Amino acid sequence: MIRDQAASHSSRRRYPHPPSDFRSHLKAASTATSILVTAFVLSACVTTAPPPTSTPTLALPTATPTFIIPTLVPTATFTPEPESSPTPDLLTGLGDLIFEDSFDSNLGWDVGQTEIGGASLVEERLSLAVRRSNSFYFIQSPAPTITDFFLEVTVRSEVCSDGDEFGVMFRYRAMGEHYRFALTCDERARVSRVLEEGEIVLVPLTQTYAVFPGLLVDNRIAIWASGNQFRFFINHLEVFSASDRVLPSGKLTFFVRSRGSSQTTVSFDDFTVYALLLTPTPTEPPGSP
Repeated sequence: MIRDQAASHSSRRRYPHPPSDFRSHLKAASTATSILVTAFVLSACVTTAPPPTSTPTLALPTATPTFIIPTLVPTATFTPEPESSPTPDLLTGLGDLIFEDSFDSNLGWDVGQTEIGGASLVEERLSLAVRRSNSFYFIQSPAPTITDFFLEVTVRSEVCSDGDEFGVMFRYRAMGEHYRFALTCDERARVSRVLEEGEIVLVPLTQTYAVFPGLLVDNRIAIWASGNQFRFFINHLEVFSASDRVLPSGKLTFFVRSRGSSQTTVSFDDFTVYALLLTPTPTEPPGSP
């Protein structure tokens, strides 16, 4: 029994302990195996993102550039006058120059301001303005009281809306009676007679293409008055004629009238007034029946 144990013990001693370097190799191999197993396990846990799918590029429509038009302050625009005048007979019928004003100085205009508007001399122009809707303002000229005449004046709408009026009143009397030649800011014109009883239309409001349209644009208007016959011109073109014998004489006056707008401003320049040549009364030859 003792021999068997000894033999067994002896048999176990036949196997020597592995050398230290072998143990190191074995440990390294074991470590490498652990690393591989761990990497495999982690690779199984990690979700690999699929490769990006190429998205087709769509051709976008080319954007059309948007242009913003700024609001501009109106500026004076040169407008040529007609090359020829259709009324050469007027020139041969004019007499002496009665009154002329270029407004480079005050020749007697009653300029000033009121609650609804006013008149002033600005940059060698006579400016009339009203500051309320449905308002009327006028100023008498220093020209003498006159019966028959030919007048011309340049008018310009500075601030004006459709329906607003401006122009010339002639044969103006102390009670406010007068004839009125009115232009509107939408290229229309009319003629009327104003008495204490009210206004009588001589020429109704009419669209006329003789007017140069727009703000800050000059228009030359003229009136020929002889007795009860009147002729009216815009930019040297005759636009109306009328007859009326109620008011034989009076003063010359400028006016401005607002309708719906709260501000209307017009200006006047190069004002001239001529007398008319007397038309000789035909006489019968002696001895005629």
